[in-house]
Amino acid sequence: MVAQRLVLEALEEDEYELIAIHCAVPSYKLAFLLNKHLRLHFCRKKKDVCFEYASVSATYPYYQYVDENNYTEYNLVKNTFHTNIMGANTQQDLFGDTSRVTKYLMPEHKSVDYFLKIITETPDFSVKNLVSRILQVPQIITAYSINKTQIKSKNNLIFE
Repeated sequence: MVAQRLVLEALEEDEYELIAIHCAVPSYKLAFLLNKHLRLHFCRKKKDVCFEYASVSATYPYYQYVDENNYTEYNLVKNTFHTNIMGANTQQDLFGDTSRVTKYLMPEHKSVDYFLKIITETPDFSVKNLVSRILQVPQIITAYSINKTQIKSKNNLIFE
């Protein structure tokens, strides 16, 4: 009997650009501001980005805009998830023992508040131009492009 082998060629990684955004406003407000100043149309997805950790189930707000005319998809996701976990010896009173747990979508970028992932097929798309337009929004502290070769948790950026 002849053994058959299937050879898996090197998979092409998705071509995308990643922008880090530092901003203290809630995710719905940032989506509104980007819609207003950049003329995008972010809508919150029905399902947020969810990850199961040992101690908690974390959900990260997720907004998307697909520009069909320019073949570009914009994904906005929050980097942090905060929750309180009750301790084992907790009493049901005002001074109960709770601990604050913070989980990050991208743990290697803990200082970043939001990520904007752009998937485009347009050859003349300029990330520098988009970053400069984002920086003009008054509520945004800073924004910059991230080199995707230095990202350790690339699988966390797969939203679908």
